[in-house]
This record gives sequence, C-alpha cells and structure tokens, in this order.
Amino acid sequence: MKNKFILLFALMMCSATAMQADELAHFDPYSFYAWDYTRSGVTLSTEYISRDNVNLYKNGDDNYTLISPVLNKGNASKIILSFKGKSNRYNNSNYDAYRGSPTIELLDMSGNVVASCFHEFVDKVRAREFTVSLSLKDLVGNNFKVRLACWNADLNCALSVNEVVINGLVAGDVDGDGSITSGDITVLYNYLINSDESSMVDGDVDGDGSITSADVTVVYNLLLGVG
Repeated sequence: MKNKFILLFALMMCSATAMQADELAHFDPYSFYAWDYTRSGVTLSTEYISRDNVNLYKNGDDNYTLISPVLNKGNASKIILSFKGKSNRYNNSNYDAYRGSPTIELLDMSGNVVASCFHEFVDKVRAREFTVSLSLKDLVGNNFKVRLACWNADLNCALSVNEVVINGLVAGDVDGDGSITSGDITVLYNYLINSDESSMVDGDVDGDGSITSADVTVVYNLLLGVG
C-alpha cells in the first residue's frame, strides 16, 4: 500500500499529457444542421426542436430516428454521448417506460451497426438525462455516424430529443476531462481502494472488461510516453 501512494505522489508531479477529447457533434435548437431526422415530411427547425417534436418511435414500417452527421474518431477510442429529452406519453393507459427506452448505435459508412447500447428506463418520469459510451475498437476506418432510436416505442409513447452531445474519449482519460493526467491515476486508485466511482467515466483502459491494477499501469505508461 505504501508503494502505491509513493507512485501516486510521483505521478502527481508529472505534467499533463495533452490529448484533448474534442466535442465531435452537438444537437440542440441552435446546433442541428447536418443531423438527419428520418421522419417523412418534417424539416428540422429551432421551433420544432424546442417544442419537443423530435420524437423517436416506430409507426408501422416507418422508424423515426435521429442520425448524426459524419464524424471522425481522431485519437478517440470511445465516444461519450450525453442526452437530454423527455418521455412523451400520448396515451397514459398504454404508456410503457421500457418500450420508450432508447438504443444508441455506432454506424460505419455503409450503415452497418458496429456497436450499440440499450439504455433502459425503469421509471415513468418525464425529463430524461443520461450518458452512455460506445467503443470504437471494432470500427473500420476513421469515419462513422451515431443513430438514436426507440425501436420498441410506438404512437402511445416516444422519446423526444432536445440535446445530444457526442465527445471523443481517448484511452486513459479515466475522468473524462479531456486529457490524460495524474488525476486519472487518482480516480483509479479511489475506485480500487475505496470503490469510489463518482469521478470515473471510463476506468477499463485496457478493454479487458474489468477495472484492475493493469489499467493503472496503462495510464502510468501513457503519462510517461511508453508504448
């Protein structure tokens, strides 16, 4: 344990490694151009978004989805998507929170789903805010799109989109502040020693499916420019 804290102190003396995780895309009433809303006859506008009319659901054979413009992953190993919106209930007796839960998908340039995440709603609150991450490791090439959909929703329930922010996350940026620093080591130690994950965005740096001392080693090497 003593050696761990000596190492931690030494790392705090290291300068930050500037590997900025830039904002890749933003969708809100003031920044929605180049986003594709697959709803026939609808043209996105500030008024349309601000009135909660960008709804995700299925109507017969039509899927109403929101698709990002073409993005470039750069140095990112994952993307972090932050969402704000509302669960709309058009018929309260038939509304089901689970059916209105969104699926976030990573699409390659041929439209194939490379990775996906289902974010399940377990309550019936109206205001929705959540964050999910998707790995870019299986993406071929640098360009991709992100699709938001509610494949199980219908005319009785839908998820309206007000804001979506997509950030790239470089491997080793455990706290998601945009750079790899000794702070990322601190967050990992807080998790390994105290099970404190309050500041952690992505602790599985080596991608083995768990957070261990091996992840500390990877970040340490990144700070020293090794590997």
